[in-house]
Amino acid sequence: AVVSTQSGHYGRGMTCHKKYKIRKKVREHNKKLAKTLKNSVTKKRKIDGKVPNLAPFKEELLLEAIQQTQLKNDEKKLRKKTKLPIIVTNKKPDTPKVAAPKSVSAHITLSQCDILLWVIDIRNVNECLCTDFDKTIKEANKTIIFLLNKIDLVPSNIVKKWYGILSTRAPTFVMKSTEIILTECEQIVPALKQVLAKFGGAKPILAYLKNTYTEATKIGVIGTKTVGKSCVVSTLLKCCGRTKAKRSVDTKLNENLRLVTTPGLIEMERSGVLNVMDNLSQYMNYPSQVLVALSEHITKEAAMFHFTLPHYNHPDGLLDALAVRYNLYFEKLPDHAAVGRLILKLLRDAKLKFYVDETEEDTAQADIPADMMLDVKRFLYEGDALRITASDLNIVIVKKEKKKKGSDMDIDEEEEEEMGSEEEGEDDDGSNDDDEMS
Repeated sequence: AVVSTQSGHYGRGMTCHKKYKIRKKVREHNKKLAKTLKNSVTKKRKIDGKVPNLAPFKEELLLEAIQQTQLKNDEKKLRKKTKLPIIVTNKKPDTPKVAAPKSVSAHITLSQCDILLWVIDIRNVNECLCTDFDKTIKEANKTIIFLLNKIDLVPSNIVKKWYGILSTRAPTFVMKSTEIILTECEQIVPALKQVLAKFGGAKPILAYLKNTYTEATKIGVIGTKTVGKSCVVSTLLKCCGRTKAKRSVDTKLNENLRLVTTPGLIEMERSGVLNVMDNLSQYMNYPSQVLVALSEHITKEAAMFHFTLPHYNHPDGLLDALAVRYNLYFEKLPDHAAVGRLILKLLRDAKLKFYVDETEEDTAQADIPADMMLDVKRFLYEGDALRITASDLNIVIVKKEKKKKGSDMDIDEEEEEEMGSEEEGEDDDGSNDDDEMS
């Protein structure tokens, strides 16, 4: 409420109607002022250039300038539409870029090289050795050197055992190779290079080659699938300080020694654990059948120790025991497929270490030389791994037949036809009886 004083003036308050009316008038006034200012501003005249008004031929000069600007604008539009190629005066000759193959046939490396470094995955030695290719090497009078790779994935007693067996056939070395490139700090400081390097066993091989072969010789690397051939090549190059030499076909290790950087692949059929690891994407579709074949070549004590299982019926009850152990069920029944996939992933990620040994466990072990042991000792595994007693698993894959659409309908129609024929037969018998009675 508005309170009026004696003098007739208003007090503190003001009606809302009057307040909003004043605001509206102010807005309209400001809008009108802005409009008048906008119309009153005079536009600046365009300057014709630096040509003065009193200069002769002024109009002709201005026309020439306008024509030149129009030509430039037209050229810009054409370039945008057509995208004309950039003209280079000193053009270099085009060299075709050909990707270097990861591996070639082992017979090619056999013909090119004098010494062959045969890389073997120590987890399954029998699956990596090829007797036919061994005969061809002996017929060609080439020297073989065995390299037992991936020694960090098996117990140390298995390394010594296979070293003793293969060293009787040819010079044998143990190593742990890698593809990881050393940093600049590791290459500059030799102390850090020895401590931080993630490979070992290359120094004894290089020392043996340099001391034994004084004439010009070529060295090649051979082996079966996924045994670490490329890793061995890069490890030997890193040990010589040649980290970027792998791009060339062959590189110098010494004044007399040259290493062929493209390894040779020995093609042979395999049916063991390494074959499963190579074709894991295919065997993941049939995991339970792989595990059934694997359980036949594992002892009950080894399975109970590595999977922490109670007593069970071996080998038929291994899948059920593993399903209970890892709590894998499907519709309240043990899920054998899930168990198989889990075990295959553990083998792939090297969380479950394994090795294949068909020989007797009491086979004599040979001592690895001190210089070789010094370079490899920090990689040796002193624990235990799962022992598989056969290099051939003989996996039997049974594919499930998919039901065709409409098969259930066909069965129902056949049943209905049989039922209809039986009813017709009954009706015929009843009609015959009625005729006899009549």
